[in-house]
Amino acid sequence: MKQIIELKDLSEKEQELVKTNKYHLLRDKTLKLKEKGTESCKGDDAFDLSDMKITDDARELINNGIQQIIDYRGLTFDRPLENLGIGGFYFFMSIFYLERRRQLATKFEGYTMVSMLMKNSVTGDEMWIANKVDEIPDEEIEKYMKK
Repeated sequence: MKQIIELKDLSEKEQELVKTNKYHLLRDKTLKLKEKGTESCKGDDAFDLSDMKITDDARELINNGIQQIIDYRGLTFDRPLENLGIGGFYFFMSIFYLERRRQLATKFEGYTMVSMLMKNSVTGDEMWIANKVDEIPDEEIEKYMKK
């Protein structure tokens, strides 16, 4: 059985990021979503699920994301969110009314680390979240760069 990481298990830097980014609010919502399930939360205003059709693939992605948020992943490059991809990350974040405001990408050998400033469209709260994805080619990154 997987041990759930608790706040006290995090580094001081990560604990500070939990507080300043209000990450605990996102974590509390993921705990609720895990407990009740996506179908039961469709009518809950805490989630943007009302018009969403949840496929088996979407359910698998959501469960993967939920467990990572519960384990305080995504706060730093040392412990980013993983295995969500780019589109899956945005899909997962949208469930919690989080929208991308800024994005920074850092390339490493074989993967790209993307740090995104996400804004809650309901509360206005913002937080940075790190997401590790497959390597993004330079051409893809350059398409969106100002010239």
